[in-house]
Amino acid sequence: MKFRAIALAMVFASLMGTAPLHADKMQTESDHLNAYGTVTYRGIHLNGGENAAVAVSGLGNTSIRLSVHDDNDNLIAQTTCRYSTCTVSWVAHWNANFYVRLENLSASSTDFGFAMDRG
Repeated sequence: MKFRAIALAMVFASLMGTAPLHADKMQTESDHLNAYGTVTYRGIHLNGGENAAVAVSGLGNTSIRLSVHDDNDNLIAQTTCRYSTCTVSWVAHWNANFYVRLENLSASSTDFGFAMDRG
């Protein structure tokens, strides 16, 4: 999982446009996603103008949908990946709370790494 964390950090460096990451603002997790399961990360508060990026990387034969929503359930950004790292970045245009949803679109369960950076 250490290699996965380094790979996710490199993704963030390119997404956020900076080489050094804000370690105090970066959140990383590892978890398990059941077949056709969903995991939601809530309570992500961003101020207007703040950039954010989320990346997820699964293992095995799975397709993962990564989506970002505001607290009014508006879809902000979404992507689907298979066998690779999904990334989504966005700019908060107002002070708001957001949540990130991971959906396993496959009949196989998977372990995954999740990372979020704000800048």
